[in-house]
Amino acid sequence: MGAYNKIQDDGQFQVGVDIPEITFKEVGKRGVRRLDGYEKASGKAVYNRDIQMPGMLYARILSSPYPRAKILKMDTRNAEALPGVRCIIRYDDPAVKDRDLNGSYFAPEWVNKPLGGWALKPIHKVLGGEAFYEGQPVGVAVAADTEDIALEALHSVEIQWEELPFVLDQEEALEPDAPVLRSGEDSNRISGGDLVEHSHHVGDVEKGFVEADHIIEFHARRRPHLWAGAEMPCVVVKWRGDNIEMWVHQQQPYHSKMLLSEWLDIPMNRIMVRSPYMGCSFGGRGNPANNSENGMNVLAVIMAKRTGKPVKFLYDRAQTFFGESGDMMVSDFKVGAKKDGTVTAVEMHNNFAVYMCTNGIEHFIENTRIPNLKCETVNVDVSIGPAWWHRCEQLPNVFCFTLVLEHVAAELGLDPTEVALKNDGYAGQDSSALVTYKKEKGFPDVDSLKECIEAGKKAIQWDDKWHPPGTKMLPNGRMHGMAFTWDHEWDDTRGTGSAAVLIENDGSVSIIGHQADVGVNSWSTYCQIVADELNMNYEDINIKTQDLDTGFAFMSPDGSCCLCSNGNVLRKAARKAKTMLLELAATKFEDMEPSDLEIKGREIFQKSDPANRKMIKEVVKNAMPMFDSCVFWTEAPVIAWAWHTQGIWGNAITTGRPRLCRQAHFLEIEVDTETGKIEVKKLINVNDVGKAVSPETVEGQMYGGSYMGVGRALTEEMIWDRKTGVLLNRNLLDYKYAAINDSGPIEAIYVETGLGHGPYGACGIGESTPTIVPAMFSPAVYNAIGKWIDDFPITPDKVLKALGKA
Repeated sequence: MGAYNKIQDDGQFQVGVDIPEITFKEVGKRGVRRLDGYEKASGKAVYNRDIQMPGMLYARILSSPYPRAKILKMDTRNAEALPGVRCIIRYDDPAVKDRDLNGSYFAPEWVNKPLGGWALKPIHKVLGGEAFYEGQPVGVAVAADTEDIALEALHSVEIQWEELPFVLDQEEALEPDAPVLRSGEDSNRISGGDLVEHSHHVGDVEKGFVEADHIIEFHARRRPHLWAGAEMPCVVVKWRGDNIEMWVHQQQPYHSKMLLSEWLDIPMNRIMVRSPYMGCSFGGRGNPANNSENGMNVLAVIMAKRTGKPVKFLYDRAQTFFGESGDMMVSDFKVGAKKDGTVTAVEMHNNFAVYMCTNGIEHFIENTRIPNLKCETVNVDVSIGPAWWHRCEQLPNVFCFTLVLEHVAAELGLDPTEVALKNDGYAGQDSSALVTYKKEKGFPDVDSLKECIEAGKKAIQWDDKWHPPGTKMLPNGRMHGMAFTWDHEWDDTRGTGSAAVLIENDGSVSIIGHQADVGVNSWSTYCQIVADELNMNYEDINIKTQDLDTGFAFMSPDGSCCLCSNGNVLRKAARKAKTMLLELAATKFEDMEPSDLEIKGREIFQKSDPANRKMIKEVVKNAMPMFDSCVFWTEAPVIAWAWHTQGIWGNAITTGRPRLCRQAHFLEIEVDTETGKIEVKKLINVNDVGKAVSPETVEGQMYGGSYMGVGRALTEEMIWDRKTGVLLNRNLLDYKYAAINDSGPIEAIYVETGLGHGPYGACGIGESTPTIVPAMFSPAVYNAIGKWIDDFPITPDKVLKALGKA
């Protein structure tokens, strides 16, 4: 039986409001056939790049060869004369000249600035005449009969550039003699809003340091890394009279419509956005600061209008290597701790490049009893692409959280699992505050962190294998290392969406809602929820408009909050539809009230006399249009829509809703002290997801996140030539992503405590594993060789340097 979840009908999340208990038949079931499974496995799934139309043109855009330069003169006559070229848009075209790639629709009120004021800081143009990083889309775009012709035309454009000084490193960018990269600015410090420069104080850190028995100070660095999408950016645009149809490769298709409407002054009701399958995304297809996300949409619309033909605007692989993951950071830490591992104060200074997605201190607030916290951050403009929260905005928070607590445990010679339990809490209060909250709000009285740690310790044999640093050499001559880290799960406190549930004329059920597919099996999960809420079978439910702009927009697949927000949307809509269906059915039975009836499968029956039953098909036969064009509705259709919000990003503390679910991760490695190579021997992930609606989907996120985390920790780094500013590994061969066989044996263990604020006590998991695993390699290496390496990625040369061998 499903025991817990609380929602209310006005759409707002609220604990303390009971809902009817349901029987889990589809929710939590293994072996459910994925809605997208056959199409993808058979190779028949249609992605954006697969779309073809009669007479379609192909558009490409110029990439800047310089990290910082202005176009002084451009001659496009050779390109214009090339056979097959149909449209050229230059940076000085009146339609785009000096226009910023921004939009007020996307601006959350808590930023108090339009999009250009924070996520696009520094502001980028849809098609500018000045480049601020090598590879930036700039100058000119061409639409032609073929992609090859478009590329030939771009190569034929003659450009006179003025090369300007550049700087790649955020520390160097703050030096007095560093070139100032933006006109009108007096330094490279990016100002304007809390998300670009931030100071956060809780309690009194100086008092906390006085109370401490030990003071630990250290320096850390996270170098830039990137996500990789199998499918490269692409948009297809077609005009139908005054209406636009767009096929977008984008995580937030509804945002693309809003921004396009504002930018081109086209009413939103004249823009139809479609979302075919996407070759993954990892947040990268949501970056509004890069031309590939919204600028290419604008250019494609203009080109399609001018030519009267459909236009497919494409990027190649090199052009997808823009930006980084929002955690290109240099950090200094000072930590105070008692002898027993109780942390009394944490002070940190974080210097971010281009864009700070989170400040680094938030998980200490949301997740610990530490009373005294201080975080100073600065965001610095450098000559690389605009960063975004690729693969998770929580990267800085987790990076700082893991390193601080693991340094404390190592300094004090304590088991890090005990240090975790000692400091677990919420907003400076110990774990008793969480116990009180759970009791008040009807959550189970379960210690999530303790359960996760116990499961992980048993799986990796922690008590037998963990040892003091640098003390265990294996028979093969390698040094053995163990590590642990923990955090809360996210996210069950944000996300907003809408959808409808329709009972079809034959008794089957359709979910109506638009959401981009990024491969995480959300659609099947939604069907499982609706099936159980209606007491029908999974096979009776389908999403037939998932790729179509219907006016109902699910929460987009980001932030690990889709299940918690969209799950509650569908629970509400399904309940409403069930009520409507039973009300209609009551009129078909003799002397019956809706409360006398129940649904099972495709039948409705009398509770007190189950033999008295009717097919749903019979009940709704007049509630939909019939085949005869002269016959329309004779009864209202059974369709119910719902809207729900779990809240906005970053409000877990301000709304007094602590995150209750925890996660614990364990790592075993071997370090070759002659080569510096680190080999993963075992990786254990324990995630409390509250309730696993789709167990295979949960495990898939954990497995996929594991090898991503290993890559971020050991190999992934964007490398620029310091003399030319050119990105040297702008491809999938030279940029070293990890694969599943680089991660050693992986064990995915999920715990179900019912402590999530989502449906059935669920919590998100999508970003947790790949975000938390990387920083764990630093204490693992320390445990192996007795030397700290807090410079990521931890490559063999850094290991050898720490050992005095390089």
